[in-house]
Amino acid sequence: MDGQPTYALLVGAHSDVGPRRRNNQDAGFAGDDLLLIADGVGGNPAGDLASALIVRTLTELLCPRAACNESTLRDQVALANARLARTGREHPILRGMATTLTGLVLVPGGAYVLHVGDSRAYRWREGVLEQLTSDQSWRELLLSQGLVDPAAMQHHPMRNMLLHSLSGALSDPEAVQIYPIELRVGDRWLLATDGLTSYLPSDELAALTAELEQPQLLADALVRQCWPQSRDNISVVVGDVGTGRSSGRGRFIGSAAGPLSKTLQRAV
Repeated sequence: MDGQPTYALLVGAHSDVGPRRRNNQDAGFAGDDLLLIADGVGGNPAGDLASALIVRTLTELLCPRAACNESTLRDQVALANARLARTGREHPILRGMATTLTGLVLVPGGAYVLHVGDSRAYRWREGVLEQLTSDQSWRELLLSQGLVDPAAMQHHPMRNMLLHSLSGALSDPEAVQIYPIELRVGDRWLLATDGLTSYLPSDELAALTAELEQPQLLADALVRQCWPQSRDNISVVVGDVGTGRSSGRGRFIGSAAGPLSKTLQRAV
């Protein structure tokens, strides 16, 4: 990717606790060279801390972005995952906390996608919205192997179970999908937790993505459209690809938006 054009993102982001949850276990970051979204795994303790730890740690570690490649990215994910493990050892009540992670990391000439769990990355290009990640879930595995009928899967007892996540286990980073991807000026990237993608029909997602020009207006509209029917936290980050020099700055959303110390205090 050396010697190629330098890209930068115009971003928007929105995270909401949703109509049926008491706390927000989603976390995210929207910067002009980095998008991250994470969702604390339901049923495990302190999902809000797990997602915030991973997002906060990676935004610190993935600098400078220009030095990133598949090997360094996996190393940095492993370091962030080790922080989960260390926090669990220091506070036994938090052992078992886990999170999904999906990200887009810009480097000179292109980008890398990071993915583990069932949060998703979509790309809008030339009028087509394409899902570029596959859910690492029992639901997706059973459907891909033709073992269940899609209609029956809506009520299957294992439909929400994940195959992989970041939980502090040594083997977790091996399950993270990391791959280079081409960028084009005019592309729109959308990363979202399943509180949005499980409840907002794909045709509505595509229609809003096409209709709204400003990334922040799109992020706000997606959460607003999904909110009445969602049973989960709802979070999305949007990035429109342009050219320019990135600043490395951005903003946090969800559980990552506040100090980690306060999130930890709530968890323990």
